[in-house]
Amino acid sequence: MWTSEKKSNPAMDGPSSTSFFAPGFRMIGDIDSSNDIRVEGIIQGNLTTTKRVIVGTTGQIIGNVKASHISILGEVVGEVMATDITIIGETGVVHGTVITNKIKVETGAEVEACIKKYSDKKESNKGEKEESKSKVGKITENSLQPQLIKEALDN
Repeated sequence: MWTSEKKSNPAMDGPSSTSFFAPGFRMIGDIDSSNDIRVEGIIQGNLTTTKRVIVGTTGQIIGNVKASHISILGEVVGEVMATDITIIGETGVVHGTVITNKIKVETGAEVEACIKKYSDKKESNKGEKEESKSKVGKITENSLQPQLIKEALDN
């Protein structure tokens, strides 16, 4: 009668760890979650999670997607940023920018995107860009060959 075992009640255990947007679902607005997300409907807005995003074959996202792991079997128009890996399946379509540590593109995928390496060192990149900007325009005689200097001065 009195036991130390606790019985689990599925209705009280809380929501599933995956948020699912079914086919026919349409949303305009941003989503910020700490769950895995599967999209089979249409989302017009930015989608951000610390976990995984799966864009199913009927899924479409018009906006930016940020997650640790992103699988695209549907369509994404915008910036895709994965801290771990991006997988674009054979039915996947991506238009925009992909920023990721690792990428896998399957045969048949349509990718019209700029692909960049993910770096969480945004501050150091900013410093490097400012440093390189300051170097632009500082051409000295020692940095160019004498013939190029003479041609530049003659023009």
